[in-house]
Amino acid sequence: MTTITVSNVDKVQVEISGNLLTHLLNSGLLHCGDCKCLNANAKTVIWHTLLASSTSSDDLNGEEILCA
Repeated sequence: MTTITVSNVDKVQVEISGNLLTHLLNSGLLHCGDCKCLNANAKTVIWHTLLASSTSSDDLNGEEILCA
């Protein structure tokens, strides 16, 4: 597997669906700390997605996945 390294100064603004956001958060590919709300609609979608993913019953090695 190839690892891609990006410096902290490189930023990209993208639009993705709420379903894809949920999938990325629940799979661990995206951490809630990596999300930044760019407008009120994005804030609402991200807030609800993070809330839902933090209360999901998914199990990882016997521990619940929480995003705080």
